[in-house]
Amino acid sequence: MTPTFSSENSEDKKQDRYSPVYQWFHRNRSKVIALSIISIISLFVLHIFTTAILNSAHSKIIQIITIALISLIMLSIIWKGLIPIVICGLGIALIYGGIIIPSYALTLSTNSYFKGIRVSIDQRMISMAAESYFFLGIVMVVLSMIIAYKPTLLYVKNRPEPFDALWTQYQKWNNNWQLAGGYTERGIPLKSLMKEQEIYILWRYEYILTNIYNTRYLVEPNDFVPKSSIIVRDNKSGRMIGISKYSGYFI
Repeated sequence: MTPTFSSENSEDKKQDRYSPVYQWFHRNRSKVIALSIISIISLFVLHIFTTAILNSAHSKIIQIITIALISLIMLSIIWKGLIPIVICGLGIALIYGGIIIPSYALTLSTNSYFKGIRVSIDQRMISMAAESYFFLGIVMVVLSMIIAYKPTLLYVKNRPEPFDALWTQYQKWNNNWQLAGGYTERGIPLKSLMKEQEIYILWRYEYILTNIYNTRYLVEPNDFVPKSSIIVRDNKSGRMIGISKYSGYFI
């Protein structure tokens, strides 16, 4: 069976792309990306020198700088869709933990008491955990930026084309009196070329692929075509090929 495809685009996405906020981000995307890269580099430097923080005052300063830098990173992703936002959000949470945890832990005594129980704090283990959090967070942030700005980097070789690419090679039959290849011929309803059973399911189709003067066009079901036109059918099932009006139907 040949699947049909719905050509309807989401109205919400169209409206988002015409919003002033989206337009501002789109115009300034190079600057926003540059700020994100600078922020990531700055976070690396901050992470390296975190182990030199010796008191709680410095820890608060580090916390403020970290929040400012990860906010700049999120700014470059927040207009790019839900998936990049979620991945980036998880990444900056890990980065935040990777920087703040050691800067705070170094201000604690190696031996402390909790409800009368002596607790030993292993600074080496804390540093190892912080590094794991930090670098995993950086990887997730970079992944979110790739998904947002260059998703083709993640595509595998010989990746199959999406269904909508199938129909872009065909022109639409514009009107009842259109000339095709310089020929003129009396127009007939496209329905007259269909079987009786096909007319009953015609409501499912938005366009029917039709061969008109040796050129394939997408024709609306209620349109007129030259008498010599031929509806394109699947070789195995013999069914009409076309674009579905409603998603989820396979005809």
